[in-house]
Amino acid sequence: MRNTTLNKVSTEILNQRYQIIDLLGEGGCGKTYRAFDQQTQHEVAIKILHIDGMPDWKTLELFEREVKILSQLNHRAIPRYLDFFRATIAGNEALCLVQELAPGRTLSSWIASGHIFGEIELQQIAEQILEILIYLQDFTPPIIHRDIKPQNILLTGTREVYLVDFGAVRDTYNLTIAGSSTIVGTYGYMAPEQTRGQAVLATDLYGLGTTLLYLGSGADPADLPVKQMKIDFRSRLKFSPQFTAWLEKLLEPFPEDRYINASTALDCLHHNEKIADYRPNNALAQIFQEGETLTIIIPQILLSTKSSKRTFFVTIAFLLVLLALFVVKLETLSPDTSAFMFALSLWNYMVFLIWPFYSIFTYYFSVMFRHEIIIDSHSLTHVAEKSGKRFVRKAIVLDTIKSISSSPAGLLFMSHCVDIKGEISGEHLSHCFGRYLNFPEQRWIAARINQFRCH
Repeated sequence: MRNTTLNKVSTEILNQRYQIIDLLGEGGCGKTYRAFDQQTQHEVAIKILHIDGMPDWKTLELFEREVKILSQLNHRAIPRYLDFFRATIAGNEALCLVQELAPGRTLSSWIASGHIFGEIELQQIAEQILEILIYLQDFTPPIIHRDIKPQNILLTGTREVYLVDFGAVRDTYNLTIAGSSTIVGTYGYMAPEQTRGQAVLATDLYGLGTTLLYLGSGADPADLPVKQMKIDFRSRLKFSPQFTAWLEKLLEPFPEDRYINASTALDCLHHNEKIADYRPNNALAQIFQEGETLTIIIPQILLSTKSSKRTFFVTIAFLLVLLALFVVKLETLSPDTSAFMFALSLWNYMVFLIWPFYSIFTYYFSVMFRHEIIIDSHSLTHVAEKSGKRFVRKAIVLDTIKSISSSPAGLLFMSHCVDIKGEISGEHLSHCFGRYLNFPEQRWIAARINQFRCH
């Protein structure tokens, strides 16, 4: 049957340029062939959907959606969209999608050849797939692949990963606003919510988790034991405690119990427990965890840290220099200088002072107030308190945490902060706190937040 289908296709030059070579694979949204592009003299991949043989119109909808999504993508690890056209093949109408031909072999092919992947290899593969998913999830609305499995992931001899077959791809708008409930995916790799026609950002993480199980054991995830609705792989696979805990969280049956998205999953894969468990000497902050709530208390810093002292004295010196320059400027003005020119000179000078005065305000707020940061699974509440007065700022807990990032607090950008970044409804947000704490203490606070978020 396969040879018959191949012969029917390969007898023609598609779109007057593509000569079919052989069959690469097939799925619900058509068959994919290796072909030779006579114009560019390069091999390409062509996915062909025969309209006459479609099981239903949903297949056509999925195929057209794949074309639309792929035409928007530009990522090293996703074969680039090249062409789309209609053709008549052996008397039947067909749609043809042309992409770059990705190098490497499918992960299922690697397993079939007898290769079993170790923990380090699995982490390397996971990192690359998560980076692809982060790229997809950064779209507005985010893109969900919905069919992460070994057959759709290619691996080269130099351990480069490529993600293919976007026939099940979906954006979150169609899943939430339009309310479509098409069930797609592959048994054993499909997240439980997909059986209900649902998908969220964490859905692709489940597919990644089951793929890693297959690579580490060589066994189909559907054949592994299940305990309390969750795949029990500990008896078959022996990984480090940290990687085991990370993998178990990917495989949680309920999406709200998994990592919220690919960015969080990658952060937690890289998470360093040793930093989180070591409180630096002379640390000022206190951290408490009670149930699902993490509280960070930062007392008044005043001049207790090197960063606060350095910023204070450099700021004073800078302002004295500005004052001296201003006096010199006034002395250079002649007695007959017009009031307009005097006012203009003063105005230019005041504009120049806006930045240092803003820095002084930020410095005062950071070191003279007591700060309390309360984080739970839903929100981050930042309370600043001084002399009994409380100022509350609330922001949604954001999806990525950078341990230390530059913050323009203080002259000459001499301080850093714990910076929590993320995205809500397409809007990029950031919340920064802990300015002027010593660098090791900032790393410790960020690691403790990561530890709380990852577990």
